[in-house]
Amino acid sequence: MAYVVLVEDDALVRKLLEKRLVAAGWQVSGLRDGRGLLEHLRAHPADLVLIDLGLPHIDGLALVENLRANGVDTPVMILTAYDLPHLHATVRSTGANELVRKPYDPEELLQRMQRLLAA
Repeated sequence: MAYVVLVEDDALVRKLLEKRLVAAGWQVSGLRDGRGLLEHLRAHPADLVLIDLGLPHIDGLALVENLRANGVDTPVMILTAYDLPHLHATVRSTGANELVRKPYDPEELLQRMQRLLAA
């Protein structure tokens, strides 16, 4: 069973996605912001991290850069409702592996997560 950490500030979105992932057989920890993510991953290494781009305190891109600067090489998927020019390239330049735009199809998200882990 794969372990995923979900960092999402919207409580409803976080709970719905947690339920969907658990139902699909994933083990999930949900965090409402990025503070403490590095420490959490050091104590509980994850197979995959899902991070919302628009987080309070530290945005998703800065969070990924912080993880990579601290040697965390866990695959990261950024979730976002933003549709900005060159966003995909910007996300990749931080060290994130995937960009998923909201709203997303839950089944497609699960497939993309599985493909990322298999790579």
